[in-house]
Amino acid sequence: MSPTALVSACAASASSTSPAAISPSSTKAAALGLHILEGPIMSKIDQVRSFFETPQGYLVGSQFNIRIRIETVQEFTKNLTFDRVLDIGCGDGSISLPLLARSKRLTLLDVSTNMLDLARNKIPLERAHDVDLINRNFVGANLEPESFDLVLCIGVLAHVDSPAAVISEIARIAKPGACVVLQFTDRFHFWGVPYAVYSAVYRRLLKQEPYTLNRLSRRQVMRLCQKEHLNISAVYRYGLPPLGTSRFAGQDERYKMSRHVFGPSYRNRNRWMGNEFICRLEKA
Repeated sequence: MSPTALVSACAASASSTSPAAISPSSTKAAALGLHILEGPIMSKIDQVRSFFETPQGYLVGSQFNIRIRIETVQEFTKNLTFDRVLDIGCGDGSISLPLLARSKRLTLLDVSTNMLDLARNKIPLERAHDVDLINRNFVGANLEPESFDLVLCIGVLAHVDSPAAVISEIARIAKPGACVVLQFTDRFHFWGVPYAVYSAVYRRLLKQEPYTLNRLSRRQVMRLCQKEHLNISAVYRYGLPPLGTSRFAGQDERYKMSRHVFGPSYRNRNRWMGNEFICRLEKA
């Protein structure tokens, strides 16, 4: 969500603190004279929260992508004013805080306390009373129905328990005619194949990924949106620079690479090559 993106829309669940049941692997180990200590398994929301509680690693490495997202949200909402804006998985607030100039109220929601602290420190003092901060997952936040006329869900769907539940909840809390800006990655598109292979290797061999990202397709996400009467009105498609580019190119260079291939947010080109989708939808 944040970019950033964090993460904030996971279904409410908590880590079990009850003793772990004896598993087949434990029985097999006992037969071999081995002893395995089994503790409670972290839920996905806990894993996401734990990862983003150290926000700088994500924020520093993703600045070029966050910049693209900021500019696209600004383009998709230009000339519009809003009563209430919700940013799901707000991260440090970089994407939604610029909208305060055109909004009466802004709600920042994230599961990461440290991310919300960064966002809080960015709120202009004169508008602090117009910003609400919610430190919990989106699906369990019990927000009022039909209460927001702009909902941002950027960098979230890959990190949640149920993308379908998140999209359904967005439709529930959005006003009729509301604008929704939804971002997701099509992991089945050819541009995303190298990352999928890289991720699988790290997960199985090096075990360095904190949790498994959801593999979503464009068709799957669009079907979920249509089911909730969220109709697409604009799309910006792009791709991130190839794996390994960060070894020789900085944030500015990677931003320029993406923009050179896919164009600015107001003039998208080579769309067929992009597996990153930022969609503007309207609730019927």
